[in-house]
Amino acid sequence: MNPNLNKEDEMSDKKLTAQEMKDALDEKREKLEATYTELIDKLHSEKEKLEYDLKHEYRNARRYVRANPEQGVGIAFVSGILIGVLLGKITNER
Repeated sequence: MNPNLNKEDEMSDKKLTAQEMKDALDEKREKLEATYTELIDKLHSEKEKLEYDLKHEYRNARRYVRANPEQGVGIAFVSGILIGVLLGKITNER
């Protein structure tokens, strides 16, 4: 047997293995890129939906406050008192 043949076979196996690994890595990269693009698209559509919902709720809140100004002022007053009491207790504990 010729020892050079074994080395040549071994080298060609290593090259084949390296090529297979490169192909496998390329395939995984393509799958990851596709998944990434799909995820970005989903996040973009969710962002748009949330922006729409937030604007809608903001408009509803403004309409409610305009229709019921007394309640809005009362809620703001009570909220201010509660926040003041809580902040007072927090600062006195230190």
